[in-house]
Amino acid sequence: MAPNIAPNNVHPDNAQLNSAQPSKSASRRFTKPAHNSAPSPAPVTAAAPPARNLPPAVLIFRDGHSEEVHDYTIANGVLYARGDFYTDGYWNKKIDLSALNLTATMQTNSTHNLKFVIPSSPNEVITRP
Repeated sequence: MAPNIAPNNVHPDNAQLNSAQPSKSASRRFTKPAHNSAPSPAPVTAAAPPARNLPPAVLIFRDGHSEEVHDYTIANGVLYARGDFYTDGYWNKKIDLSALNLTATMQTNSTHNLKFVIPSSPNEVITRP
């Protein structure tokens, strides 16, 4: 015959487990886990490649003059050039692509081994850091 075990005769390790489980009628409580005294390891991140200085892209306008831009974005038929006011004379410059001679601009940049890309659709955006 098996001995009758009363709830008061619960092993101390099992008592913690039983008390940690909420009853169905008890509301659930969420508590933070105990803080571990050991420091957590630092997240592993890939080292960013060093910024390389790209030569400026050359823009050839329909009237024949040209400009150099280092940093630009092309969106919705407009080239937005970002510059340094102290060296370039502007912070931001808005140039309509219709003002550029795109064929000459692409040829000039390809002779300098630069890739000047024009968006292939209206919802495409081109950036150059």
